[in-house]
Amino acid sequence: MWRWVTRGLVLTLLTALCASTLHAQQVIGALDYPDPAAVQSGMVLVKGWVLAPNAVTRIELFVDDQFRHRLNQDLPRIDVVETHPDWPGIQSARPGFQTGFTASLYSNGPHTVEVRVYTSDGKMTPLGRRTVNVDNSINQSPFGSVDIPDLGATYNASGAFPVLGWAVDTDGIARVDVLIDETVMQSAIYSDARPDVGNSFPDLPAAQFSGFIANVETTRIQDGVHQLAVRAVDRFGVSKEIGRRTVQVFNSNENLRPFGYVDEPKRDATLFGTLCDGGDGGFSPPIRPNAYITPVRGWALDLGTRTDIGHVSYAELLVDGVKYLSTDNCGFLFGGFANCYGMPRYDVQRYYPTYFDAPRAGFLFTLDVGALINLGVRQGPHVLKVRVGDQQQTFSDLPTRDGIPVFFKCSETVNEVPVRGFIDIPASFDYVSGNVVFQGWAFKDNASILGVDIIIDGLFIGQAQIGFPRTDVQQQYPHVFTSLLSGWRFTMDTTKLSNSRHRVTARVVDLNGNRNEVASQDFYVQNNSIP
Repeated sequence: MWRWVTRGLVLTLLTALCASTLHAQQVIGALDYPDPAAVQSGMVLVKGWVLAPNAVTRIELFVDDQFRHRLNQDLPRIDVVETHPDWPGIQSARPGFQTGFTASLYSNGPHTVEVRVYTSDGKMTPLGRRTVNVDNSINQSPFGSVDIPDLGATYNASGAFPVLGWAVDTDGIARVDVLIDETVMQSAIYSDARPDVGNSFPDLPAAQFSGFIANVETTRIQDGVHQLAVRAVDRFGVSKEIGRRTVQVFNSNENLRPFGYVDEPKRDATLFGTLCDGGDGGFSPPIRPNAYITPVRGWALDLGTRTDIGHVSYAELLVDGVKYLSTDNCGFLFGGFANCYGMPRYDVQRYYPTYFDAPRAGFLFTLDVGALINLGVRQGPHVLKVRVGDQQQTFSDLPTRDGIPVFFKCSETVNEVPVRGFIDIPASFDYVSGNVVFQGWAFKDNASILGVDIIIDGLFIGQAQIGFPRTDVQQQYPHVFTSLLSGWRFTMDTTKLSNSRHRVTARVVDLNGNRNEVASQDFYVQNNSIP
């Protein structure tokens, strides 16, 4: 009897395992949009998710059984992951896909829409075939997404907080408004690069630059719970709310700290010094007109300016945590004001339009590396940061409390000419995909360079093309004859990189074979799976 019971249990378990295995071998998914019950116009959104036992290599869109283009895939879908927590395979972590096609390419009336899923085992699975009705006489309202704050929970905000996302419309976006409790607070800055949105909507070139950002100043809002909404308006006045979030504002003197950024120098840059062998390095602060000076530039704002008691009171340049220069040393030096706060920064004003001090939020310090070496500071790695304080005795370290790593080198010791440079593309923490042209500029003071090495995650990738005209750099450095042709470019196939965060470094190579890093930039790669 027990033998038959045991045999029955074994058969039951085997049947369950076979059923589970059979289920795991099936491709499952859903096509959430387009809605077959809704009349379609403008850009027809195609969106859904798919889970497969093998890696999904590509997803293609077919309209009226004709191939249109590939979909943007590997998108997060927390709802799907939560409803299928035991689905095997790492490919289940980002099961979402999205794209769209222009309705005006098709006649009014019914059309079929279908997506086809291809997996690494060579199989194709059709998904979500449906019929939609197109009416091109309807003016479609804008659509988009609010990425920050997200939908996780009530967003706790203090000081200034960012509102980021994207919005598109076939008629063009006129503006994106940010509302608090149904009252317009400010308009967002629109047309930031969003290559991920561009990948989703290849029929709409404007989608490549559909990003928006607004920095909301909470000192204009009473502490407590509020409703935040983002509304996009197209060029014909048609508007639509594209996102709504709950935010809780709580401000105090402690969390209303100054904030800002250090634009120059970039992290990992080699900073040269001259006159390192004695002489006039003992001045405090060192003001040496004949020495090579490295500018430290950036901007800062204080979160308490709305109550008229905050304002930036001081800024200090720290080397390895020790104060080197401060705005107490402000004066007319080297043909302009230096070691000062209050320099014009109209770009900051554009992104922080409600801040009274934004038009003059800049700071500039004159870093004399040679004087520091002359005073006993070693050549080699160091850390720079700028400390900014307000009238409430609160302060912040820029760009972070950890500062940025740099490398000090004496020009006379190594018989080298100082080098400068910058990485323009990719921008800091930018999302890139496909083939991307990395761009920047680099030069040595009145000396030619042999090339610019491109290093990603510590590995040499190749040399950039050099000699491209950069009149903007020449205007900034008119006394350096090599600045005009200082541009460099490098085409990078990002599909060779993982979909994750990476760091690119530009390293200048001179005619003597000397190599010096000029800048590093962090960026993210977001590509579809490769067939």
